[in-house]
Amino acid sequence: MPFLNLIPPVGLGTFRLKGETVQQVVRDAIRIGYRHIDTAAIYQNERDIGAVLQETYNNTSNLLGRSDFWITSKLSPYDMRKPREALLQTLRSLQTDYLDLYLIHWPAMARKAASSAEHRRLRLEAWKVLNEAKHEGLLRHIGVSNFRPQHIQELLDETEYDLQDAFVQMETHPWYWRDALEIHNRFGEKGVRIVGYALLAEGKLMGENCPETLDKIAEKRCSTRVQVILAWGLSKNWGVLVRSENVDHLRQNLEAPSLVDVLTSEDLALIDAISSPEEEKKLCWDPRHVK
Repeated sequence: MPFLNLIPPVGLGTFRLKGETVQQVVRDAIRIGYRHIDTAAIYQNERDIGAVLQETYNNTSNLLGRSDFWITSKLSPYDMRKPREALLQTLRSLQTDYLDLYLIHWPAMARKAASSAEHRRLRLEAWKVLNEAKHEGLLRHIGVSNFRPQHIQELLDETEYDLQDAFVQMETHPWYWRDALEIHNRFGEKGVRIVGYALLAEGKLMGENCPETLDKIAEKRCSTRVQVILAWGLSKNWGVLVRSENVDHLRQNLEAPSLVDVLTSEDLALIDAISSPEEEKKLCWDPRHVK
């Protein structure tokens, strides 16, 4: 897993977590070993996370400082017209001088028709601002989230910037993974890395409709269903994000990388086959109609 030596392979997602809830989850996650914290302006929890990080840095008993963490945040679709101002606000909220990764969260501006030509212009302008901020040292890495391959191709074709060390964060799970594979295959040699979210398909893979394949593999490999799904994503050399308020679950999720070498090629092929190209189910934000 070469690129996963750069970024912690399992990151803590904080979508839908706010206030004291997100603060306690982040505290617990840091205590058991999480070092990648993922947030976004649109989650409205950056200030809460920033407070816990400062609390952590100031705790002399743990010897953890800013450089021990990988912090990711994202440009809100509501802020596409003011990307630099939005970035500076995120830095203030998280109480940090730099971000390890900052992403354009969505390929369109909020509250505009998907067919609007303005989306393309704003994407390209935001990409320029992010590259400039990276040059300044405000950002270590930049990227996009929920972009289609054609949106990524635009960044190459219509700006002066390359994609070296860029990240693409997107929905990936056994019912929907081929778009991520296409991006990986098409742009991986140009330096693009994938980080998957919603690996449990918004929790649906934990319900009664969970494919029997996952339970069989989990039983055979003495692991949990969730660990199998995370290890499947990691085996593709993609980072993964997890979210839970349960400390035991967070701990189990953090152990998923150890399962990567345990899953066989047959196991991985069986998980890939849970959906066919015609049966894939995208459950989160869908950018396929954004021009």
